[in-house]
This record gives sequence, C-alpha cells and structure tokens, in this order.
Amino acid sequence: MGKHSPREALVASTQLMPGQVRNRGVVAGTGSHPGVPGIGALDLGEVVRTPAGRHLAIFGDSFTGHTVYAGTHYPSVAVPVVLDIDGLPTFGTPLNGPSHDALFPRPAQAGLTNTLPSGSIEMLDGTTYMLVVGAVDLNPVGGSWLVRVTDNPTDGWTPIPGSWRPWAPNSVPGRANPHPGTAAASHPTQLSGYQDPDGMVYILADAFDRSRPVTMYRVDGPQVADRGAWQPWDGADWGEPGSVATFAVSRTNFGELSFRRLAGRPVLSGFNSARGVWQVELRVGRDPVRIFSDCDPMVVAHNDHGAEPTSLLQPYGGYILPTSTCENVNLFVSQWITSNNSAYRVVQFAARPGRLS
Repeated sequence: MGKHSPREALVASTQLMPGQVRNRGVVAGTGSHPGVPGIGALDLGEVVRTPAGRHLAIFGDSFTGHTVYAGTHYPSVAVPVVLDIDGLPTFGTPLNGPSHDALFPRPAQAGLTNTLPSGSIEMLDGTTYMLVVGAVDLNPVGGSWLVRVTDNPTDGWTPIPGSWRPWAPNSVPGRANPHPGTAAASHPTQLSGYQDPDGMVYILADAFDRSRPVTMYRVDGPQVADRGAWQPWDGADWGEPGSVATFAVSRTNFGELSFRRLAGRPVLSGFNSARGVWQVELRVGRDPVRIFSDCDPMVVAHNDHGAEPTSLLQPYGGYILPTSTCENVNLFVSQWITSNNSAYRVVQFAARPGRLS
C-alpha cells in the first residue's frame, strides 16, 4: 500500500445530502495530526477574522501535552489558520507571545482569574469583537468584557474601556455548592452575534457556565462596543438600552453559541446543555429574532457511544467556520472526556440542513 499523510485521514469530500451530517475527523488537540504546533490538547477554536483579512483560531485552555492538564498551560491561544477549498484547516504557530496571559490581559475588576474566550461579534466592515471572561473553576467570577480583534495578538487584546460587567451567581461558589449557576438578572457571560445589512447588530447571549437559556440583544452598529447601548428583547419589543435581557428565546439552557449570517439567512450553532440532551444543534432561519421559534434544530453532534455520524462523547462548542454556506456548514466541535481526560480536542463536522423554508 502507498504512503498517506495523516491529513489524508480527514474526510475531504463536502458533498452532502439535505439533512446529512459528516464527522470529518480530529483537527486539533488529542490525537490530531499535524494539529497545532506545540499544543497537544485544547478546545473551542472559534475562527475570527482580523482587520487584514486573515483568520485566527481562538482556543481556550490549552496544554503542551497531549491530554488536559499535561505540560504547560495556556489560558487561551490565538493560532493562524488557513482553510482549504474543502474547508479543512492548516494551523500555524500560536501567536500569544511569551506571557500566558498575553492574549487577553485582565482588567483590574477581573482579579486573578483565568481569561477565556466566550464568543464573538462579526461586523460588516471586517471588525471582530470578542467577549472574554475571567473564570475560576469554570465559574465566570471575574465578570466579562469586550476586546477588539487586531492583527497583532502578540500585543494582547486589551479590554475596551467601560465594557466590563460583573457576574451575578445564584449564590457564592463554595465547597458545598461549587457551581451555583448564573442568576436570571446577571449580565451575559457568553454570546455570539453579527451585523445585519440594515446596520443593526443582533446578539444571542447566555451564561458561560451553561446554566441559563438564550436571550437576545440588538444594538446599532457604531455602538456595538458600548454594552450600555444594547437593547434587550422582551418577547414583543426591544427594551431599555443597557438593561439585562431576561426573556428566554430558547426553551432550554445553552452553552457555546455561534450566530452568523449566511446567504442572507441567520444561522445558529449552539450547544444545548439541557440535562440528558448535551448536543450541538444547528438552526437556519429567516429572521434573527425568531431563530429558535421558526425552525427545527438539526443535531450535529450528540453525546452517545453510537456509530452514527452525530455520535460523539461529551461534545460542546460548535463554531461555524468562515467557509460555510447554507448547503455546507463546517463547524469546530469540542470534545473533553472528563472521566479519564483521554481526549481534549477539536473535531470538525460538516452539515447540510434539510429543506429551507
């Protein structure tokens, strides 16, 4: 038999039938070849665009070893990535610089916390904003703040002045209750959004700890970095700028979100964190406000031991890649097998939604 490169093990064909999902293989972290240079275990990997037009994959907690907690720990890493004609990635050397916290310097209010990426907002002019949280034991105790993506992540993406907001838990985390969950009136600590051609930015938001359903905001494009200008959706109309959205647009709690506009349609990939569900779901709608009510979800990755294309133990994430179309949505889905830490990685999936209304 002839020799094949490890990359050829990834599924290159992207021709899918309506309603079909394909697991394209491990692209980064545990078991990946070649993966990310110098990083053997990682998660998330949302791909954002810089002002110059190149792409960076933003990973969360990352380790130089091949399993979680092995080797040197980096809270977040920015990695150059090139997506080929089939949407498969080639990663470059991480650009964080010498400091572990170089990518997301903390504001004073965040204290000594672990800085982690928590979603992004894409603007029509090519600007990208990211939400960052200060976490301890995956509780966003340091609150959240916005940064603007630049061409030089080695300089650090500093907090936008005035964008920090506190986290409000149901109770103070402690030994008796280490993960108390997020209060309904808390500012969001996880989000995703995009600017529509009408100039408005539509933002879906929830909690970093996956304990809240999805809520919604809108804001005029020039004011997107001012969280005091965000208007919450109350189910019937847009509310007072700067107030917290408490109306749930989803029926269940969610985690990671990826909300984008493809071919004029709002497209949402989200991690449904409801007990007993645990799956990455894809929705394609017509109106961003009705993304949950007007369309049925397509399951991309479900927590099970099976042999179906959607079967993946302990999935989460589900970030839409820039090469995606409504007929071929490529996504980075994370996997962390927490029982033995045998896998901590990013798996690429491709999905073609069913008949579009």
